[in-house]
Amino acid sequence: MKNEDRLLAEKVLRQLFIGAKVDGLQLGTNRIFFKRLDHADGQLYLNIESKWCLFPSPPEAYPKSEDEIESYSEREALRKIDDIRGQEAVNIELGADSPHLIITFTNGTTLFINGRDHEYECSQAGVHPNDDWLIVALPGDDIAVWTP
Repeated sequence: MKNEDRLLAEKVLRQLFIGAKVDGLQLGTNRIFFKRLDHADGQLYLNIESKWCLFPSPPEAYPKSEDEIESYSEREALRKIDDIRGQEAVNIELGADSPHLIITFTNGTTLFINGRDHEYECSQAGVHPNDDWLIVALPGDDIAVWTP
């Protein structure tokens, strides 16, 4: 991943998600919805196509791949997202080498989404139905950003 691509993606992610609150989860597609009162363009969402985990506070080191992340059952995933429902995103960043997505919330909880896969996209973040805003963690440790 090129550093300039990572910096652009982080800038767009921060613009969209800082100040947004976790609003719910759509199971089956693993789509987390965020609510932001000052965002009238549509529904903020985060599609998770890879393993993810919640840390009670930012860890000293994040997982490097999916192999280091425990799998959640549907019930566990719903409970975990319910634990952060209403929490506001206060920081968002990408991993230095892979587009791991890291979101920190007001209560200190950190959502980590694996961004490393050699064949598949790991996550997509954007505004539905406005496809002008889209950030995608691509296969091969790359990132793509679309903005208006």
